[in-house]
Parts: sequence; C-alpha cells; structure tokens
Amino acid sequence: MTEKKKFIAPTVNKVEDLNEERLLIEWVAPERAFKKREKDFWITAIAILVLVAVIFIFIKEFFLIVALGSLLFLFYVLSTVPPNNVRYMITNRGIYFGETHYYWNVLEKFWFKPSLNSEMIHFGTVLRFPRVVSLVINPEDMEKLKEIVLRRIPLIESSPNFVDKLTEWVANRLPLEDRKNK
Repeated sequence: MTEKKKFIAPTVNKVEDLNEERLLIEWVAPERAFKKREKDFWITAIAILVLVAVIFIFIKEFFLIVALGSLLFLFYVLSTVPPNNVRYMITNRGIYFGETHYYWNVLEKFWFKPSLNSEMIHFGTVLRFPRVVSLVINPEDMEKLKEIVLRRIPLIESSPNFVDKLTEWVANRLPLEDRKNK
C-alpha cells in the first residue's frame, strides 16, 4: 500500500502584496537644520579667524588661511539663506526625502538629536558615504516616527560618532554667542 501525502496550502484571509509600497508616514519640513545667527556671533567668529590667521601667517600657511576663510563664508551663507521645504516619506521599503531614497537594508540604526533650532532623526547607514542620513522632523511626529522605525531598525540613545561628541564638548566650552539666547 502506498500512501499519498496531500499538500494543503494554509488559508490566508488577507494576502499582503510585497511588491506594493505602502506609505507609513509623510511630512513636509525644511531640508536642513537652520538657525539665523546674530551680529555678536559673527564678530566673535571673525575675531577668532583673524587671530588664527595671524598665527598661520607666521608659519607661512597661506592656503590654510584661505581654506578657513572659505569655510567661514560657507557657514555664513548656510546661516543666512533659509532652506527650502521638502517632502519626507517613510514607507515599508525605506525612507524618502525629495528625490533621494534609502532602503531599510542600508540603514542599521537611528537616533533623535536636536540640531540648531530643529528636531532631527539621524539614520546610521552601512554605506561609506553617507555614513549618516539626517532628516528634519516635526516635534509632534516624533513618537509616531519612533514607533514606525523601531519595527525595522534599533534605536540608540545618542550619536556613536567621536567627532559629534568632540564638537559638542568644544561648543559647550567655547560658546560663540550668549547662552541666554538659546
């Protein structure tokens, strides 16, 4: 006697189409963090640059002086020109902002950290560039974003980057503007 085994497919009430992309959350926010700086900030920054430039003149590092001046000019432009608004989306496939997107398999961790006058969500990636993708968020959406993203990647408490920690330490020790304006 030969027994024949029957294959019975499990019944599924609701079949999810894995090819269909579903929108989980969407918002419109500035494309980068922005804070308009006061006159005192710029006077202090230029004074520090002039002092450093005098030191570099003595050691004949003229190109370094030009590079520092260029960085100060770039910072000035980014601090005076307000950013445009862009549409951010988180779907079942990944994150989208503007025309750029990153799939979930590229993102390995995330954390929240305020930057200038904006709340931000930062995603650590497995890519060489960019290592971190930062999105400006609306503060009222923070809990919903946390709930959605936690289903896919782990949350860490703060930035794991040494440079971020060093920058924060220097900014706390050497403020370029009054602390009471914060």
